[in-house]
Amino acid sequence: MNVLFILSDQHNPEYSGCYGHPLARTPNIDALAAGGTRFDHAYCHSPICAPTRAAMVTGRYAHEIGCWDNVFSYTGVPRSFGSFFAENGVRMATIGKLDYTPGCAHGIEETHLAVHRENLDITSLFREQEILARPDSLRKHRATGPADTLAAFAHDAQVADRACQWLRDDVAADDRPWILTVNFNDLHRPWQPPREIWDHYAARVRFSDLDARFTVDFDALHPFHRAYARHHVGEQMSAEDTVNAVVGYLGSVEVLDRHVGQVVEALEATGRMEETLVIYTADHGGTVGEHRNFDHGAIYDTSTRIPMIVRGPGIPADERLGDVVSALDVLPTAAEALGTPPPDFARGTSLMGRLTGAPGAQPHDFALVEYHGAGYPGSVFAVRCGRYKFIECVGERPMLFDMEADPMELDDLAATPESAARHAQVIDDLRARLYDICSPEAVDARAKADQRRARAQLDADGRLAQGQLKRGYRADPERLIVAD
Repeated sequence: MNVLFILSDQHNPEYSGCYGHPLARTPNIDALAAGGTRFDHAYCHSPICAPTRAAMVTGRYAHEIGCWDNVFSYTGVPRSFGSFFAENGVRMATIGKLDYTPGCAHGIEETHLAVHRENLDITSLFREQEILARPDSLRKHRATGPADTLAAFAHDAQVADRACQWLRDDVAADDRPWILTVNFNDLHRPWQPPREIWDHYAARVRFSDLDARFTVDFDALHPFHRAYARHHVGEQMSAEDTVNAVVGYLGSVEVLDRHVGQVVEALEATGRMEETLVIYTADHGGTVGEHRNFDHGAIYDTSTRIPMIVRGPGIPADERLGDVVSALDVLPTAAEALGTPPPDFARGTSLMGRLTGAPGAQPHDFALVEYHGAGYPGSVFAVRCGRYKFIECVGERPMLFDMEADPMELDDLAATPESAARHAQVIDDLRARLYDICSPEAVDARAKADQRRARAQLDADGRLAQGQLKRGYRADPERLIVAD
């Protein structure tokens, strides 16, 4: 068997037809789901790009490898899935965004149109202060709107074309089993879909029709979420800004869907569909105003939940699974499909048994999400297990949500001492699961120490000031101060 792994950037699964959105036009992603199996509760490992991609490529938790935020990208250590597949006789190619440290020894045999982490988000290096609304976020949101061309999606169009070419021509270069990873970046702000698509959604999206997450009281948010939402301009965004964000995001998802369809159609045209496992997922989710968040770092499901659709030999069509699974499960799943020994370093587990209904295959029921970046004053860890999601906030009270009774995460069961006492056993059990993996306080201390060192290094070579000025701050090594 071969593997086609399609990884989008910032796709919240809510915004696709197969996951239930009444307006989303995603016929190609929906067709992939209709021909295979989708997981309803899949989670990224970190809700920002560099850490979650580093975790996926190494099969390890972000805190293990020190990839804390969008300054600390994958450096080539520890070894990647590229090295693992090469050692096991599998040909691996990637097309599009990788988000690693430029020039690192990533071990991948073939890379095409690679994009690495050149843009360092220096705001994460100032976590000892509450960082108020960032100017660059406001600028990007206000730039959302209709476009007369597809210029905003030009690179992804190249990625789709190159993937089709690889499947049509390059795959015949040798007879080894292969894995092709196709990386799309369509869903980053500002969202600027073509005018025809924009107008379609603009005629159908009304602020009054949006669900209760869009109108939560800002002051009622947990202190960590309030700080994050303020940092990402949620306090400043109007109803009109919110509608534009929803319209722009839906339109951009539609463009993404076309690119996904183009690649899947190319695979079908080769006649190899029945011998290939197709995996579609995202590096993390995205928000367009839910819980007053307008970016993808919060720990609500809008940021942390991802699509997970798998189609291939022996996998039932039009099937839904309620397992709790993780993006870290992709590597072991691909390894099993390719017939390689299971990677002993991977923290995830293969989904193939569940997907094919193998005898004795047990449901998956665990995912860990972590975040150490801009907006939160301390590290945040989310454990999803069973019906509950427990969130540990270093330096603050925890959060707890019953995801069956409250899928929109509007009722924090740890918000009051009385409610927390009623759910003390659940909190203790899930906290124990987290502490079996790591000490949140120790990890938070390590992350902040590394971030302080990185700040000093970037200040010494001038890149800190460059990053500050680029994002609308003064050049100041001690604090982030919005420029006049």
